[in-house]
Amino acid sequence: MTRIEKSIEIKASPEKVYPMLFWDGCMKWFAPFKKVDYTSKIKNKTGTTVHVIAEAGGLKAEFDGENTETIENEKVAWRTTSGNFTGFGFNAVSPTKSGTKVTMMFDYELPYSLLGKIIDKLRFQKALEKSIETSLNKLKDMMEK
Repeated sequence: MTRIEKSIEIKASPEKVYPMLFWDGCMKWFAPFKKVDYTSKIKNKTGTTVHVIAEAGGLKAEFDGENTETIENEKVAWRTTSGNFTGFGFNAVSPTKSGTKVTMMFDYELPYSLLGKIIDKLRFQKALEKSIETSLNKLKDMMEK
């Protein structure tokens, strides 16, 4: 699996930023997400399920996901349950002197065995890292307005 972890500091409280860490909040700032549909009656809690269509580095991912842990004003953890993308990770907030540190971390694996690993190292990982940095900056701009 490949791990990506990126953080940014935002001049806003954790309570203001935290709602943006959920699937529907991420749709507003996380560039790879093209469509998110809730597939469970519960939203934004542990056990919430979703269907996601995403794209990064020219690769399209379509998967079902589930929130595995939610800690109010701290963390939302998730994992894929099916689809052409396997992964798990979390979005977290923590208070700082001047606002909030937001961290995105996830481990993922592309399909296609050896070919997938080559594509990941040559293209996808770099494109995804850049997209995450751009997305976190968009979140920062949104929250600091």
